[in-house]
Parts: sequence; structure tokens; C-alpha cells
Amino acid sequence: MRYRSTLLLALLAPLMAQAGEPSPVDNAVDAKIKTCMAPLKKVASFIVKDGGHASHDIWNDKDADRRPFSSLIAKKYSDGDSHVSMSVGPDKSGRCSAEYNETAYWPKACSVLREEIYGEFKYHASLNESTTILRNDDKSVYVYLTPQMQGNGCLSTRREVIYY
Repeated sequence: MRYRSTLLLALLAPLMAQAGEPSPVDNAVDAKIKTCMAPLKKVASFIVKDGGHASHDIWNDKDADRRPFSSLIAKKYSDGDSHVSMSVGPDKSGRCSAEYNETAYWPKACSVLREEIYGEFKYHASLNESTTILRNDDKSVYVYLTPQMQGNGCLSTRREVIYY
């Protein structure tokens, strides 16, 4: 049994967050990402904020520094985990851009969540008559709220695109 636990830990170690840098940053270093490393580090550090997390990271093996680096981060909160999808890479202009989407389920109505968590966001639009889109004042962050469980729960996604 001890061997099985050691083997499992060895297999999971690359996915688990290490002390210091967020796990996507460590994996980007291993992938030899250089061009967009500063934005990747900045966005990953903002997302993780010294919290518990693990990531599954994907990059192009043949041309890693010229293609997007993609990460799915499971971010730990006291009441459950969220999923954060992050993509960072160079664009046609030669500059870097980054996008992240953080999605979580909340066991409360979207109207309550809107007031308690996203009160500073303004109404922007709706999708499919049930998803509400909110935005911050400078239109850089959008939040999508979709009722779940006959309105007793809410699926939220926070989305931001950053151009460097």
C-alpha cells in the first residue's frame, strides 16, 4: 500500500502547486516559455493569490514560446473549488495577451449573488433569456450569472481579457 501511495504522489506531483510560484508558472518555465512569461506570471499570481491550487497545463511542444500556453486551475476556497481557465501567449502584433475565465457554482440565487458579490458591476446584457451579463466600469471584466437548480443556485463566470 505504501508503494501505491508513493507512486500516486509521484504521478500527481507535476499537477500540484509548489511553494513559491503558481504551478502554471513552474510548468511554463519547464516548457521554455520566454516571450510572454512576465504576463503569464502576473496573471497566474493574480488568479492564485497565494491560495491552494493545482493546474493542468498544455502547450505546443514544437513551438512553445510562439504559441498560447493554456492552464486549467482548480482554485481552492473555504466553501469549494472554482475552475479557472487561463490562456497566455503572443499575438500577431508580437505582443502578449491573456484571458482567464473563473467559473464556480453557488448554492444561492443569482439575484442574491449579484447583490452580495457583484454589487459594483453594472448590467450589460443577457444571453438566452436566462444568463445575465454584468461588467465593471471600464468594461475590462465581465461576469456571467446563470440560474441553476430551479433558481436556487447560480453558475458564475468571471472573464477578463488583458492586452500587453
